[in-house]
Amino acid sequence: MNKLLFVFENDMPTISTMRLMFKHIEAKYGLKSEFVYLSDVNEQAVNQSDIIIFVRPMDIFSWKIAKMAKDARHLVVTFLDDDLLNLPKSMPTIPWRKKGLIKVLSYSDIIWSTSSYIANNYMQYTSGKRIALSDTVVREEELPDLQERKAKDRVRIVYAAASSHASLFDKYVNPIITKLFSEFNNKIELTFVGVHPKVDVPCEYVQGMPLMKYRQYMKDSHFDIGLAPLGNDEFSKCKYFNKYLEYTIQGIVGVYSNTEPYTFVVENNRNGFLAENNYESWYETLKKVITDCNLRTNCLKNAVQNVMENFSDDAVFKRFCQYIPELLEENKVYMRCKNFTLRRIVYYASRPFDFFYLIIFYMKSFGLKEVVRRAKTHIFGHAYSRKKTKTQ
Repeated sequence: MNKLLFVFENDMPTISTMRLMFKHIEAKYGLKSEFVYLSDVNEQAVNQSDIIIFVRPMDIFSWKIAKMAKDARHLVVTFLDDDLLNLPKSMPTIPWRKKGLIKVLSYSDIIWSTSSYIANNYMQYTSGKRIALSDTVVREEELPDLQERKAKDRVRIVYAAASSHASLFDKYVNPIITKLFSEFNNKIELTFVGVHPKVDVPCEYVQGMPLMKYRQYMKDSHFDIGLAPLGNDEFSKCKYFNKYLEYTIQGIVGVYSNTEPYTFVVENNRNGFLAENNYESWYETLKKVITDCNLRTNCLKNAVQNVMENFSDDAVFKRFCQYIPELLEENKVYMRCKNFTLRRIVYYASRPFDFFYLIIFYMKSFGLKEVVRRAKTHIFGHAYSRKKTKTQ
């Protein structure tokens, strides 16, 4: 049985999705996976694993582990789901962490991503010059029961996103919300989950939550329409169409920006709706989707069928194994890794410099209020994710 070691610095939805994916497939395909915080990983964990996977390794410690794993002849893989070397100017890029990512890539046999843009662009930095592409696994029991859906007096609209995505809503959707509410009067409701844009209509704000709790909340709320505005820049094109899968799982029809990656999976008026990134298109599209219940129902049925056929564990894993056949190979003999305690100490010693850099960046860009808000989110969110992971 091959063992996969996932090394990550911070828990996040990406990690939760990976855990679910490999939990579904490991027994079926003879795999075993272990997820370990970067601060907790040791040479024993590396020695007992076959494939070492670094998830978003933008730090100065992962590269040392990657080098030792590479020297010990393990297969080293880097996973990225964002273009971390080319972040927008509104997001901080700590120079020494950026160099750390490049070093991890230099010891990686494979760059793994959900985006072909990222995989092909980052392949040049790897030693193995190989890519691997994967999709999110959706089990049949996660899909909604369409037979239970009933007609309602109000159409419920939701925008679920990270707090940083408020600007996308403000840019493409907010200008037409007041007009829609005026036209449909009390026939529509609007809820924001995890994001807090300011609107001039009655709405509900719900805080972000862990993945499984979020999914349960979304299903229980019986939303009809989900919003997914996205920019048309290179950074946005590197995103994954996870919002399409999440909305479909929760029985929600999505209205998406007519841009990659959504155009890879959404066929307009068939399994979702695509709006151009201008006010007129978003208004006309939302008006049509709100008005036509039968069209919404048919699109949701097609989306569920599409997900069932293309995102099952078998379909996803078979495609993934074409990129990494080593997943199914017999265990190999490896050299033993050296102790890397000293490098861990250096990593901890560098953390205050990270915080000082971020404080200065956010102070200059957004002011003291944003610094305090982000500090609270980091401290309490990180503490909760550590507690949650240890109890799983």
